[in-house]
Amino acid sequence: MKAVIVIPARWASTRFPGKPLAMIAGTSLIQRVYERVAVSKLAHATYVATDDERIEKHVAGFGGKVVRPAGDYQSGTDRIAAALDLIEKNERTTFDQIVNVQGDEPLIDIRSVERVIDALQTQPVDMATLACPITTDEEYTSRDVVKVVTDLSGDALYFSRSAIPYGSRDLARRHIGLYGYQTRVLRAFARMPPSSLERAESLEQLRALENGLKIRVLHTDQPHLGVDRPEDVARVESELARLH
Repeated sequence: MKAVIVIPARWASTRFPGKPLAMIAGTSLIQRVYERVAVSKLAHATYVATDDERIEKHVAGFGGKVVRPAGDYQSGTDRIAAALDLIEKNERTTFDQIVNVQGDEPLIDIRSVERVIDALQTQPVDMATLACPITTDEEYTSRDVVKVVTDLSGDALYFSRSAIPYGSRDLARRHIGLYGYQTRVLRAFARMPPSSLERAESLEQLRALENGLKIRVLHTDQPHLGVDRPEDVARVESELARLH
């Protein structure tokens, strides 16, 4: 079986326009993400999928692989589905699994990415994703922190921006926006119309749950440290300095 990692990277962002090219300790955000996941031993290739010529040129400039599918897409997943045809043409092969790594995760743990690939290749699941502990009440109640609860098999029951389950922070996990798909599932997902729960929560993974897809949630103790706003850059730089 063959897997490919794809990193969606848009220029437009309500909270941080041009975020993929933001510099973090001398290296762009998108380059940091790309270089962290391109070392995967389980993925056949790593690509950036973008809508912007500036990002496309930047990725090519540091030696990364990049595609720019034509058209407008409602979500990063839709863009990845459109990019897959271009990637398979470039690589002259087909892929069985595709992993969507968010372009704002400069400290993503490659071991977690490979656990997602392994789950897709060895377990009967449609999708796989990651979650980490919620450590504060502020996280638990913040609408910017997506919470997930699972069944006894570790499959997602629900994702929400609200504090779920009510009154028990210990049962919730913080969702990390990394998704792995069986390729057939990704293509089917992209053809599904946005669902009512998806629109209510602004969470596209609810489209999958409403359509009966099984999402395996893999737990990691690695903290989430993404870049959502300009002020997050200093926080990530501090963590990089601590690590090195």
